[in-house]
Amino acid sequence: MEKYKVVVKAKDSKCPFIKEGDQFVIEGTMLNLKETDSLCTVALSSMNYSLYMMSNVKDPKSFGRSEVYCLQCPDPDTRVIFEITREPLG
Repeated sequence: MEKYKVVVKAKDSKCPFIKEGDQFVIEGTMLNLKETDSLCTVALSSMNYSLYMMSNVKDPKSFGRSEVYCLQCPDPDTRVIFEITREPLG
């Protein structure tokens, strides 16, 4: 099965810890620390299923997703909107 690099980039943020443009990168099931600017565990836990699916399925449309889509952090005070994209690994 082909593996994917999933890039999660903050498009809009009112959070004091996550700035617009910050990203974290998932390769397969692992976090790429060298390419990660910041990581919020609340946001990560809320999008965990989507990240796993994007890194492991051939066609994200079968799960109601596109190759690029947006999710919002569940914390209503921070309103961070993340853009999630993927590309094949190696």
